[in-house]
Order: sequence, then C-alpha cells, then structure tokens
Amino acid sequence: MARINPHQSWLALEKRAAAETNPRRKQLLTEVRNHMEYEITGQLDALMGTLTASPIYHFWGSEPAVIDGYDAVRGFYQDMMSRGGQQFEVVVERIVVDDDAVITEGQVKILHKGETLLAMGRKELDGEPLQATDLVLTTAQLVTVWPADADGKLIGEDIYFGHDPFLRAEKISRDDLPDYYQL
Repeated sequence: MARINPHQSWLALEKRAAAETNPRRKQLLTEVRNHMEYEITGQLDALMGTLTASPIYHFWGSEPAVIDGYDAVRGFYQDMMSRGGQQFEVVVERIVVDDDAVITEGQVKILHKGETLLAMGRKELDGEPLQATDLVLTTAQLVTVWPADADGKLIGEDIYFGHDPFLRAEKISRDDLPDYYQL
C-alpha cells in the first residue's frame, strides 16, 4: 500500500460537496476540490482558473511568506511543478465552510529526494547520514483557509503549518509510492 497517495487529497472535499445542500457552499467546496486536483496533477492553467485576478497567499509557521498577485502566484506554481513538488498528499480530516471561505485541516505528506535535501544543507535524518538516492517522507499538521470572492473564485490561501515537517520524517522506498508518482 502506498505511503503517500496524492490523488486522494481532494476526495474528502468531493464527498463533502456532494452532501452540501447550500448552493453557495457547494460551489466553494467544489472550487477548492478542483484547485487541489489541478495543483496536485500539475494542470497549471486550470489551477489558475480557480483563482481571482489578484490572488494572495500567506504561509504561516517557522518561515512566514507572502506571494501577492497573479504573476507571482503563477510563477510559484510553475516553479513547484517544474520540480515535481506538487505531488504532495493532504489527508483532509476536517472541513468547515461558510458563504465566504472553506477551511481544511489535516496532515500534509511530502516526498523529498535525498539529493534535494543534501543541496539544502540537510546532512542526516534521525542521526543517519542522508544519501542522494534516499526518499524521505515528511508529515505535518496543516490548516488552510480558502477565502473566496462573490463569484466563488478563490482569493488565495492562508496556510498554517503546525510544526516543522522534519519532526515526523522517515526514509521510504519507491515501493511506497503509487505507480503514477513521478520522481
């Protein structure tokens, strides 16, 4: 069984949207669901189509950051996709929705190549030396607020990481990945 399965990330939102009776809330849940699928499967133009003309992203945690504006957000996603970094899994455990936003909470699983971690200056994991060929899976608590405009387009994301993902990191093998995962 796969230890990370990105294509399951949007299923909780899909299920919640199917059960929603309020049309506005169903629209927002569906837009977030689509955004997640387009991001994780690398469909840049469709992904950008879920956003307003002036999106803004806030990343909160140990290294706060802001990405402001359409071109900056598109560039962020282009860079992520060029490295295969969009292939993460969000295990959505809670969904809250009102007429202005969706909030998702759960665990985010991210695969890191040993060569990338070494280039970032990380030399070991749990006291063991990292090798360029290693695959490392990290898991962290993640809360994302997805505000939307009057037309149901996403204004951006406010992303809150509960802790350093490397606090829960482990080496895995290629056998722990789904067949579609691209290294």
